[in-house]
Amino acid sequence: MPFQKDGYTLYSRTVTLKGGRQQTIYFFARNKPKSGSPAELPQGYEVATTTRTGLPILRRKGGSKWREQRAEAKKRAAERKAKREAKRKAMMEERKARAKARREAAKAKKASKPGKKARKGARKAAPKKAGRKAGKKVAKKAGKKTAKKGGAKKAKKAKGKRR
Repeated sequence: MPFQKDGYTLYSRTVTLKGGRQQTIYFFARNKPKSGSPAELPQGYEVATTTRTGLPILRRKGGSKWREQRAEAKKRAAERKAKREAKRKAMMEERKARAKARREAAKAKKASKPGKKARKGARKAAPKKAGRKAGKKVAKKAGKKTAKKGGAKKAKKAKGKRR
């Protein structure tokens, strides 16, 4: 008696692969296919339903070696990641400690030098003589002078070409 699930019947067919080897394939169909014969559920397999399409499929009982290998690989990858993260954290703590030690050493060195304190008679920054607008006016005047010079040269050249 052929295996049936949700209106689908399990069929099998023997195919020849490119290398010449013969292999039996199993598939589910609602109607009778062009080739293949109804089959019983093969030993060591179970029927599952795909979540995406809702169609029945065959799979090995107890999971496949691939799934186990994949799970082990993921576990090893997670362990490596945790190890890298721990190493990175330790390195960052070490960097922070070195930076703190450098700051403290610089502070101690600065405190130990007596002549480096700010002098009372130190010059202050000179006050600005002119505001921003005054500076712009000076720049404009300078620009006009150069513009006039350049303009006169061009006019002379143009006159020479006309003659």
